[in-house]
Amino acid sequence: MHQNNHANSSSSITDSRKPWIRRHPVLTIFTLLILVLFASVFLYFWLRPYFSTFDRSEKGESSYSMPSRNGEYTAEIYGVPYGGAAGGVTIWVDVKKTDAPEDSTVKTIYRAEHHGNNHLEWESENTLRIENWNEYTDESITLNLDEEIYDGRGWACKSLRMKNQYVRCFAPEK
Repeated sequence: MHQNNHANSSSSITDSRKPWIRRHPVLTIFTLLILVLFASVFLYFWLRPYFSTFDRSEKGESSYSMPSRNGEYTAEIYGVPYGGAAGGVTIWVDVKKTDAPEDSTVKTIYRAEHHGNNHLEWESENTLRIENWNEYTDESITLNLDEEIYDGRGWACKSLRMKNQYVRCFAPEK
């Protein structure tokens, strides 16, 4: 009888010496999956600005367009709603060659929150003035089509994918 007690106590000692992971495999897998999920979400939001582009996937409605003085370019301003009922509108300005076919390259040069008063004005053949302001915020800017872009979020200025598409990138000071 004494040996029987000894055998039972030694098996309980070996069971308690097993690593916690082997004693609770389901809980371990569940914990690891939760950690991977949180790490993935964190990395997505942290790295998203560095891989951002000006692609809006043809979303939005054109508010109006304006040809340049010599008619070579056409600037178009689009509004893209976001966030449902409590959301807002992001405005985009695209520039394309007027005489180019429909599937030609369109260059997006401006993205910002819509502030209420919007206007496009050509200052020269390659320089476009974009006004976007209200009584509290003014994100109006004059851009050279060949060299400059503006991103109200500032993501395009950090983006590794967009470095070859501009010489100067402007963003609001925060």
